[in-house]
Amino acid sequence: MASTLDRLTYAARQTARVAWYAGHYAAGLRLLKPMPKPDFPVGPTPSRAELTADMRALFQREWQDIAAGLLPAPRARGPEPAEFLRRSLLYFRDLPLVDSRRHGQLDDEMRPGRQDDGLPEYYRQNFHFQSGGWLTDHSAAIYDTQVEVLFTGAADIMRRRALKPIAEWMTGRNQRTLAGLDVGCGTGRLLAFLHDAWPGIRLTGVDLSAPYLAEARRLVGRTARVKLIEGAAEKLPFEDASLDFVVSSFLLHELPDAIRNEALAEMARVTKPDGLVVIVDSIQKGDQPSWDGLLDLFPHYFHEPYYAGYANGRLDDWAATAGLTPTASERAFLSRVVALGR
Repeated sequence: MASTLDRLTYAARQTARVAWYAGHYAAGLRLLKPMPKPDFPVGPTPSRAELTADMRALFQREWQDIAAGLLPAPRARGPEPAEFLRRSLLYFRDLPLVDSRRHGQLDDEMRPGRQDDGLPEYYRQNFHFQSGGWLTDHSAAIYDTQVEVLFTGAADIMRRRALKPIAEWMTGRNQRTLAGLDVGCGTGRLLAFLHDAWPGIRLTGVDLSAPYLAEARRLVGRTARVKLIEGAAEKLPFEDASLDFVVSSFLLHELPDAIRNEALAEMARVTKPDGLVVIVDSIQKGDQPSWDGLLDLFPHYFHEPYYAGYANGRLDDWAATAGLTPTASERAFLSRVVALGR
């Protein structure tokens, strides 16, 4: 049973985390040149106070699940303090390069095209205007900082909301008999939270980026219960109906329409008939109508070549086409968490 000290510890850690990344966000604004106003219609946008209140409510929901014994309290996940600070410095050093790409002053943008490295054409781009795209050690080292700054410290908790439907689905199941997969695992944040919560589950993380997989191994640590392999979401290297559950976080909005549909079909294919698929990704138009303008602006301010197609579609419809049935859904701040039955 969670104690008052547990609650205070949780609140202090999350408050410090949000303050740290909010400080990065504020400092970054001073280093970035203003972007030109969009020349297209923009829907309504929330105030900063509204966003802060909604994020605070999300932390409260997580704590309620922890206090109820559904989920364990998250433990600190990241490099040692000196390395943590070094990566923060790397983030700020990279900002001028990001800004130059945003304003078209630095022409080192990777263009989609056939290469001899076997990677898909759509993958070879500087998503978010970040240096190196997904393909360098430098990018892998600063990615988590970039994402947390973007969401002012709320990226991890949005990922962790995937644990709730999994915990509910696992009732009566023996975790040591289960096998799970994280598709597009990136630096391994969600994979690490899954391993912390259920160390007996056999987990696999699949991603196309060798540097990001190396970062994931450092984060998760050496364990025989977690395997990391290179692979594409649209061509998963698993047998039909071989996995008990599949998760994916912040992947689908990075994929072209056709590839996204293939990825969902692959998730359905490899999941057992009584299994579970959980998707964490951006909200879409209509999920929170008064915030629709944020979805209009996001691809304007960040290099997100496939985001508009995602934001203007419906995940439930795509999942149904893939043979998956929505069983639960939660808006978690700027993300939506959808549980899908096979």
